[in-house]
Amino acid sequence: MREISKKISYLQGLCEGMNIGENTSQGKIILGILAVLDDLALEARELRGGLRDFQDYLQDLDDDIFELQESMIDEDDEYENDEDYVELTCSKCGEELYFDAEILDDEDKIEIICPSCNEVVFVHDGAFDFEPAIIDEEEEEKGTSRVHS
Repeated sequence: MREISKKISYLQGLCEGMNIGENTSQGKIILGILAVLDDLALEARELRGGLRDFQDYLQDLDDDIFELQESMIDEDDEYENDEDYVELTCSKCGEELYFDAEILDDEDKIEIICPSCNEVVFVHDGAFDFEPAIIDEEEEEKGTSRVHS
């Protein structure tokens, strides 16, 4: 970019040295072309600066996404290592859902709602004894749920 600016300055200097001015039609054209070239060089410098800013922003965004992916992978690893969870499949949209099996020990009424379609996929009314073997057998027959322990 500096080379272009130097060349434009050189041509402007030649015009001054040759006494090319706006008093002739050729002089007006040459000086007009040099002015446009100078404006284009200035615009190119500004675009290059904006491009650098955009590249920096994009790199920061890429770094943030990478960190987010890494944290999600870490959470998935922790979740997969958790031995007591229940896996359900939403009958409406097919979304796979997971929840902590400990909520089955709770005596409060709990509803599990699919985050994709807002369908209630499981209701725990507090009167259920948690027996993983029973859930495994019943749900494998239905094909909708598994308990891992």
